[in-house]
Amino acid sequence: MDLRSASIVFGLALTLASCGAGELSLTEYASEVETLVAEMETRFAEIDAEWLSQSPSVAGAQEYWDDRMDIRNDFLASIRKLEPPEEVRDQHDAAIDVFGRINDGDSALRSRVDQYTTLDEHWQWVNTPEGRAADLVLEEVFAFCRASQEEFDATKERESFDEMPWLPSQMKEVVRVAFGCPPS
Repeated sequence: MDLRSASIVFGLALTLASCGAGELSLTEYASEVETLVAEMETRFAEIDAEWLSQSPSVAGAQEYWDDRMDIRNDFLASIRKLEPPEEVRDQHDAAIDVFGRINDGDSALRSRVDQYTTLDEHWQWVNTPEGRAADLVLEEVFAFCRASQEEFDATKERESFDEMPWLPSQMKEVVRVAFGCPPS
């Protein structure tokens, strides 16, 4: 679940942008999202690698989950500061809701880790009620990610308007972004 969770978050994160003053254009928004996702992806990869490089232990799991929650909380705080373009505002608000629920799910998993007296495997918390609940939220995230990708991909149809100088630039804006959503 944790490796899957990270990939889901990366895909969803691409529907968001990093902090900035004022409303971003759709292209700027997508570009900022890619930067934010790359940072998150790097941080998750680092803590996952560190966790897997050691023998499973309760203290190691607690440290892993503290780091994981820091990443989640930093990301959600950044999302809440954004001013998305009007055309993706509803999508942005939905993403904030989903990320809040992901944070809640991970917080429950973090609490589960505190209940362990021993740990026999790296991802032992996956097969718990909290782990299964978090997986359900992640399935929603996958669906959200794929829908977001479809919306951004739809801007490709605007390429045909490039030769029409009388149209406002916002109507001709094409966004090229790969959310990295897992397949259905």
